[in-house]
Amino acid sequence: MVVFSNLRVWDVKKREFVQQDLDFQKDESTIKTSSAEIDASELIAIPPLIDIHVHFREPGYEYKENILTGSKAAFSSGIFTVLDMPNTNPITDSVKTILQKKVLAKKQNYVDILVASALNEKNLSDLDEIEQHANAYKVFMSESFGNLSISYETIEKSLAKLEDLESGKPIFFHAEDPEILEQNKLHSSHNRQRPPEAEASAIQQVLSWALDFPKLKFHITHISSGLSLRILELSKHVNVTLDTCPRYIYFNQNSEIEDKLKQVNPPLRNSIDCDMLLKSLATGLIDMVSSDHSPHTLEEKLEKSVSGMPGVQELVPSILSLINKREIEWDRAIEALYGFPSALLNLPKIDLNQNMIILNMSDPIEITKKWIKSKAKWSPFENQMFVGQMLYAVKEGKIVFENGHYLNQK
Repeated sequence: MVVFSNLRVWDVKKREFVQQDLDFQKDESTIKTSSAEIDASELIAIPPLIDIHVHFREPGYEYKENILTGSKAAFSSGIFTVLDMPNTNPITDSVKTILQKKVLAKKQNYVDILVASALNEKNLSDLDEIEQHANAYKVFMSESFGNLSISYETIEKSLAKLEDLESGKPIFFHAEDPEILEQNKLHSSHNRQRPPEAEASAIQQVLSWALDFPKLKFHITHISSGLSLRILELSKHVNVTLDTCPRYIYFNQNSEIEDKLKQVNPPLRNSIDCDMLLKSLATGLIDMVSSDHSPHTLEEKLEKSVSGMPGVQELVPSILSLINKREIEWDRAIEALYGFPSALLNLPKIDLNQNMIILNMSDPIEITKKWIKSKAKWSPFENQMFVGQMLYAVKEGKIVFENGHYLNQK
C-alpha cells in the first residue's frame, strides 16, 4: 500500500477541495516508489477527466494516429474516457463499423473509448440497430471530411426516428451552414470561406430542431465565434449543451503560427472571439470543453493545407492553466472536463476516492515535441508553458501511472 497523506481531494458534492489521507494498492514488480507514505500536502486530486471529441484515425489513417498512440496521449494528461468520432475509413456509420472500432479499442487499456456513429444519407433505415451499439451520434451539417454531410431533410427524419426509439444518446453537431459556405467558397483565405455567419446560422437551425424534438440530447461542438454566443445567450434550450476547444480560446487569425498549421474547421476567429469564448466558459454558458483532436502529419499540414489540429494531450493542462491565471474557477473546470461530459455520455457513477488523477499545480510543463505522445508529433501549443501535469493516476484503487511511467498497461 502507498498512503498519500494530506492530499487535497476534490469533493464533487461540496464543490471544493477536502484534505484526506488515502491509500492505494501498488504493484511491487512495477511501481517505482519505495515509500509507504507520500507527503501529498502540495498535491491535489481531481476526478478522472473526459474528452468528448477525438479523432484517433483508426481504422484507415493510422499513419496520422492510431488508437494506441491517441489513447496514450490522452491518458498521460489524466483523461480516462474519450468519444471517438466517425471520420475513419471506413466511416463509422453502421453496426459493423461500430463493432469493428470497439474491437480495436480493446487492444489498449489506457482509456475507455466510446464510439460515435455518423448520421448520414445512407443509414436512416438502420438506426434501430445502430442505436443498440453507438454511444453517440455525429452530424456534419456541411462538408468537412469525405462524404459525411447530410441534408437537413434527412437530419429531420433521423431525429424523428431517434425520438421514436427514445434515444438518450447525445447527437453532436458540426454546425456550419452549407449554403453560406457555398456562397463564400471562392474566397482565397480559408477563414473567409467559412465565416462566423455560417456557424451562427447552423446553430439557429439546431436550436429549432431542439424545440421540435425536446426529448433528444443536442450537443453543439467546437463553437468558435462570439456571434454564435450572442445567439445562444438568447435562446439556449435545456436539451442543448455546448463545447468549445482550447484552440479557440488561445489562438486567433493573428497568432504567430504558420497559416497552414492554423487551418481548422471551423476556423480560428479574432481576439474578441477568444475573449468571449473564455468568458462564456467561465460563466457556464459554454458547458464543457473538448480537444477535437484531429491529428495530421506535419508534412500534410504544410504541403496539402488539410484542416485539423492535434490537442488531446494539451486539453487538460491548457484548461487547468486558466485556473492559475484566475480566468476560471476550479468548479467550472471540473464541470467542463468531468461533470457535464459524464452526464452527456451517460457514464456510470464511479467511486471518486478510488478513481482519480493526482497532480501538482506548481510544476511547469513546456509543450515540446519530446512531451507530445501523439503520432503527429507537433502542436499549435509548442513552446508554451502550462501547469497541471498528472503525477499519479489511480484506477479502481490501484496506482496505474506514476511520474511518467505507465504501470501494467498494454
